[in-house]
Amino acid sequence: MKLIHSCAVFSVFMLTACGGSSSEESSESSSSSYDLTVAFSSTPLVETQLQYAKFAFSAPDAQTYECRLDANDFSYCESGLFLVDLGLGNHRFEVRAIASNGEIGSETSFDWNVNSLFDSSNDDLIATNVMPETVAPNSWRGIIRINCDFAHSSYNDPIVYPDQENAAHLHRFYGNTLVDHTTTMESLYTTGESSCQGNQLNLSSYWVPALLAPLYDPITGQRELDNQGEPAWQVVPAVVGNDEEAHEIFYYSAGVDDLNSIQPVPAGLRMIAGNHATMPGDSQDTSIVRWHCQSWESDDATNPQFSATIPECLAPDRVRMDIFFPSCWNGEDLDSADHKSHMAYPIEHPTTGRMVCPDTHPVAIARPSYHYAFGVKPEVYDPVTQTSKGWRLAADMYEVTDTNHGGLSLHADWFNGWHPEIMQLIVDSCIKQALDCHDGNLANGYRLSGTRPGTQVEPDIINQGKGY
Repeated sequence: MKLIHSCAVFSVFMLTACGGSSSEESSESSSSSYDLTVAFSSTPLVETQLQYAKFAFSAPDAQTYECRLDANDFSYCESGLFLVDLGLGNHRFEVRAIASNGEIGSETSFDWNVNSLFDSSNDDLIATNVMPETVAPNSWRGIIRINCDFAHSSYNDPIVYPDQENAAHLHRFYGNTLVDHTTTMESLYTTGESSCQGNQLNLSSYWVPALLAPLYDPITGQRELDNQGEPAWQVVPAVVGNDEEAHEIFYYSAGVDDLNSIQPVPAGLRMIAGNHATMPGDSQDTSIVRWHCQSWESDDATNPQFSATIPECLAPDRVRMDIFFPSCWNGEDLDSADHKSHMAYPIEHPTTGRMVCPDTHPVAIARPSYHYAFGVKPEVYDPVTQTSKGWRLAADMYEVTDTNHGGLSLHADWFNGWHPEIMQLIVDSCIKQALDCHDGNLANGYRLSGTRPGTQVEPDIINQGKGY
């Protein structure tokens, strides 16, 4: 059973919860030999601000179960049902057991209410009298900027290699602090904190391949060797976590011209932007992934100076990295086999010239994008040129040289774990109103709480970050 937005997405997981109330009716009649009375062992709270719910249930002689939410039709379900994207207000969940001979028991129901986050105080929402300004001409159509601290690093990728530990190249994760190879939509919403503004309201996970620099001896300037006797590498950290320093690491914006057509991103949506397999002799579209020196003052409208590879930026400059995700959804799937096909980039309408979603992917959603800054500092720059010469991504599957610069494999993963009410506000209050919302400002008198560090775990760099 799968219901999007106003209803719910149903996924089968085993979950736990407490509280609640239910009404039960016996399914037995004098002619029945089956006990099909359903009992709940896990329900949400009767009053909650969570827009997901978890149900576990059983009946002594049940062969299968059918469930429905609110006024929807009954359909097959299993105990441990996880419902997301629930709207505000009252809800009713009903389940009935079916015997091996097809006999259907009576419904057992549970009623609960989802309250607005703004009905009571919440530590992740801060009152503010700052009102965002309208976006500048020839700039973003409508946007909110979210700051995040670094959470942790690992060789895991729960989208590409689910349940396979250390199967990927080295990634740096931001957002949900407990993301690993076992992460699912359920665990994303129900466990961990966030290193991003909004904490529990923004449990999304953002990850990118680690940016690496050659490691030199600070005294001699000679290249260091790792434990295998190979040239050693070190991570180049992004400028993150300081809410007072402008680094603007994650944006949500409009990818199409019709702002009113944009919908909130569905809970649990996951996708990849960019191509990790790009090799020398080829390059990616710089409208999707790109590099530039901060000193270039690159701008899409007036100075579109971007590079497909990591430029040699001179200290104390910064290397900038931009990654734009597709913002047109097929309206059905939260993922696809290649983690891309359920999504598409907007196209230019042949008659009007306006940016629209293609017919194959007609649902316009808020567009995530990543914007990192990496300081060209003495501890990471090339000691001779004092530049970012020789930098590479852990995903680069080629030798970086003076002629083959690193960074061709630039890509990123995103797994949506936003609280649906906040995602709705991002769309309605910032994007649709064509505002420039900084610092997690929701344009309704509140902003998201500040960043916090994750575990900050840094594993050893193995095989140039390519992994095991």
